[in-house]
Amino acid sequence: MMMVRSAYDKKKDDIHFEYWQRCRYLTEDKLIALLDHDNFKLSLEAAASLQLRGGSKIIRLAQMDSFSNRYKRRALAAFILGQIKLNTKEEKISLKILYDLALNDQSAIVRSYAVSSFGHRCEKAKKKYADTLLSLAQSTVLDKSVMVRVSTAFALSVFNNRASIPLLIKLLKDTHSEVKNWAAFAVNVNNYDTPEIRNCFVLLLDEKNFEARFEAIIGLAKRQDKRVTQILIHELSQERIYDEMVEVTAYLGDVSLLPTLYQVKDKFGTFKELNTSIKVLEHLKSKL
Repeated sequence: MMMVRSAYDKKKDDIHFEYWQRCRYLTEDKLIALLDHDNFKLSLEAAASLQLRGGSKIIRLAQMDSFSNRYKRRALAAFILGQIKLNTKEEKISLKILYDLALNDQSAIVRSYAVSSFGHRCEKAKKKYADTLLSLAQSTVLDKSVMVRVSTAFALSVFNNRASIPLLIKLLKDTHSEVKNWAAFAVNVNNYDTPEIRNCFVLLLDEKNFEARFEAIIGLAKRQDKRVTQILIHELSQERIYDEMVEVTAYLGDVSLLPTLYQVKDKFGTFKELNTSIKVLEHLKSKL
């Protein structure tokens, strides 16, 4: 079954759409004026519009704003520099700005946006700056701000490099569930697999944060770690189930899940992920 959005998530999406509508036809000067609006989310939407439009004027503005005495303008500058189109010289300057902001800015929100933006630049450059990002992450995984550690986990998700595994393991053991969630996502999206990663995922099975627990369930199943079997049986016996959890039963390859999948079929009818998983597990069972 498809994941259902909460009323809170829907309200956030509605607000985002409202701000997007408000900004989409504004002139460049009016968008720049909105960067100083009291509503930071509206300012961020204006920054996103400026980022999309690009151009040397916006790049210079963002680079100058990164030295502003107002933390909000520094945060918006870091955001803009993350994905705006840059030439080689502009990129070199912008990366230095982002690196310095990520390590040294007094504002946690500025450091957070700077780390995320550095990750985006690394992604756009096709791993060209991966070593520099790893060096940056060595410090930011220890940042006192949850936001910065979340951004670090995100940044490490944008490229596949096994040298990032020790850093992600630190983040998987973080005290905050959202950090662990993004670290687990980074591990899964890059298909990293070590015994310590699996053990971290097993610990995440007890997380109250559903997203973190979800990543752990999916990750263990795809790594054919049968310590997740009983958790999957429990999750697939609920009134609301998720396509991804049905799908990964085929990866796990544990035929003891078949009775649960038959119950899912009786309750919800057939759908692609369910049919595939039942077929795979029935084939495995026939070979026993």
